Amino acid sequence: MTSHVNDVLEAVQSFIAKGYDREYRVQNGNLVDLELGSILDSRTIRVDAALRLESGDDVGDSSNIYAITDPATNHKGLLIDAFDVFDEMCDRELSERLVEHREAAPAGDQDAPSKHGLRKVYKNEFEREPERFVLREGFPDFPACPFGGTFSILGFDTAEQSYVWLVTSIIRDSRLIRVPYQGDDFISYE
Repeated sequence: MTSHVNDVLEAVQSFIAKGYDREYRVQNGNLVDLELGSILDSRTIRVDAALRLESGDDVGDSSNIYAITDPATNHKGLLIDAFDVFDEMCDRELSERLVEHREAAPAGDQDAPSKHGLRKVYKNEFEREPERFVLREGFPDFPACPFGGTFSILGFDTAEQSYVWLVTSIIRDSRLIRVPYQGDDFISYE
């Protein structure tokens, strides 16, 4: 059903055209409808489609898109896991439901120098200077998300003082420092 797309943006646009117009996000392990601010029941949601787009032979960078229907409201929406981290953030039951029938397809950006307008940082660059990169969480100055929603996390290059796209293998690396937004009085870590 969805394996004919090879780009996250193309897949999102395809789902939106099919009526998946809500934005869902994982917060505190739960699936949340951002517009309503309500938690969806992970036992009753219907995962209509699940697509994993993998970049590179070693699956060093992957994104997931889930088209979900909430039978309680009949709303249809998308859960976009641009960084392939939701399996770590969801409760086990929700994670299993999401990946149960997930299709995998190669993404068309294996060797691209950028992704979604951000410079793409590969594992070999991170290995040379792991302390140079951090993962920012919830910062208000994130660039616009091409999916129409908002980013919740983004890589940041402290040397260049710019946002970057970190491949999945970097985000899963224990050396990557996570920096949550702490308000306007936030002190730089450079």
